[in-house]
Amino acid sequence: MELVIDARKIKDFGIGVYIENLIKGLKDRIDFYLLCYKEDLSFENCVYVKSKGYSLYEQWEIWRVLNRLKPELFHSPHYVFPLLYKGKIVITVHDLIHLLFPQFFSKAARTYAKFMLSRGVTKAEIIITVSRKSKEDIIRLFPEAEDRITVIHNGINPVFFIPPNEEEKRWAEKFSPYILAVGNNKPHKRFGLLIREFSRVREKFPELNLVIAGWEGINEDGIYTVGKITKERLAALYHKAELLVHPALYEGFGFPPFEAAACGTPVISSKVGAVEEILGENVLYFEEENLADVILYAYRNRDKINSMAINAQEITRSLTWEKSAEKHFEIYRRLL
Repeated sequence: MELVIDARKIKDFGIGVYIENLIKGLKDRIDFYLLCYKEDLSFENCVYVKSKGYSLYEQWEIWRVLNRLKPELFHSPHYVFPLLYKGKIVITVHDLIHLLFPQFFSKAARTYAKFMLSRGVTKAEIIITVSRKSKEDIIRLFPEAEDRITVIHNGINPVFFIPPNEEEKRWAEKFSPYILAVGNNKPHKRFGLLIREFSRVREKFPELNLVIAGWEGINEDGIYTVGKITKERLAALYHKAELLVHPALYEGFGFPPFEAAACGTPVISSKVGAVEEILGENVLYFEEENLADVILYAYRNRDKINSMAINAQEITRSLTWEKSAEKHFEIYRRLL
């Protein structure tokens, strides 16, 4: 057997998107097995496991399964791997948030992340990461890993380049006019900051709403949280939004600005992840203290930001999962 990929986090937010599309892109390129939960995947080459992430049990179970399968290469799309495993591994480090922003995590989570990352970057033949910023973070904390780090940008799902159907469009239009934000409600996403700044914006434009997709909670004073929704419904929200605001404090890559750009929607973002290195001057950037002012500027200068959005949309066309999968395959081929 050539390759085993750990797919247990396929239902997670960013990592899940990465795993799902990597699997699709590799299907016709290489034979591989997946480690996954029975309720998540039905795939002829699945090896079903039970251990949850960040547990002692996974150290034993995944090690035991790999010893039975005896792959030439094991890819962990996260930085966690069985410490006793002696074979070749590749890891993907999406970000170093546990180490760079420890205030958001428990002492146990911080300690575990630091321990596993230090072992992972030492053991791995290749360390894949998703942006130059993440590469710089890894080198700063683990300089010995520099020569083994490869940057492979994520792809964008084609659904975001396609105009929404009438049903999804009507659903999104009921919030109009609105600005959009997308993500889970973890502290580093800074939706609290966005909600506070939005109240200033609404003083000037009381007709304007704020829609947040990805978590469900607040629905008052022009703010609507719509929870987790389908890609098609999310695409409709992007297409009908006045603009996308991405307030995150830290990201490894940051999908929402690229998905919005693929839909032709103007983007306001913090300088996180791969946003600046890929979209450059075709995004409006903000500092924490001037977010409301940047939103107001964008809302008042539609012609300028729409022109920026056209440029950003063209750039995102080069971000394909096929290209990402091909670069992963080149790494596998080199190591096999």
